[in-house]
Amino acid sequence: MAASIEILSGHRFRRPRFAEILSSAFADDPFYTFVFPDPERRAHLLPWLFDKLLSYANQYGLVLADSNYHGISVWLEPKHTRLLPLGVLRAGLFLFPFKVSHLELKRSIKLAQVSNQLHRQAVSTPHFYLEALGVEPLHQGKGLGRALVQAGISRADELQVPSYLETHNPANLGFYISLGFNIVGSEKPFPSAPQVWGLLRTPQRGENSSM
Repeated sequence: MAASIEILSGHRFRRPRFAEILSSAFADDPFYTFVFPDPERRAHLLPWLFDKLLSYANQYGLVLADSNYHGISVWLEPKHTRLLPLGVLRAGLFLFPFKVSHLELKRSIKLAQVSNQLHRQAVSTPHFYLEALGVEPLHQGKGLGRALVQAGISRADELQVPSYLETHNPANLGFYISLGFNIVGSEKPFPSAPQVWGLLRTPQRGENSSM
C-alpha cells in the first residue's frame, strides 16, 4: 500500500520529532561525519541544527511527511531556494557559529560554498530545492523515501518548474536518478573532504500528483 504523504503545518508541524528523524537518517552522512567527526558530538549537534533548518523551511518551503511520521522531505519553494537573512534570523540559524568549534565552522563553510556554487551553476530559474530527505532507519527500504520525493516533484510538475538537490553520499545517486534526476555537476573541495553531486530534474507533463 502506498504511503499517504501530507504537507505539515500548524499544530501538526512536530519540529522536535522531525529533527529527530533527520538526525538519525543523517548520522552517518559524509557531510556531517566530515564536519563533526566525533560521533557523540554529532549526535548532540544534529538535532539542534535540523530543528533550526525545519523552522526555516516552515517559513519558506514545504515539509512533507507520512501519516505515521516515520519520514519527511524538506523542500524550499521557488524564489526561496537561497537562505534569506531574515529567515536565518527568525529560525535561529545565526547561532550556528556560536554552537560549533572554529574547525567545525571552517569545514561546514567550505562544503557549503562548494554546494552553493554547484547550485548556482545548475539552475538559475525558479525551482524546488530538496533540502533534506530522512526516513527512520527501521522504516528504510520500504518505499517511503521514494514516496516523499515523488510528492515533492509532483508539486514541481504542477508548477512546471525543475527540482534540484545535492548529495554527499554516492549511495544515493541511483535512487535519485531512478526518480528522474540527472547529475549536473560534481566537486570535491580537497582530498580529505567528501565529494558533492548536484542533481536536477526537469518538470514532466501529464503526471499525477502523489499528494
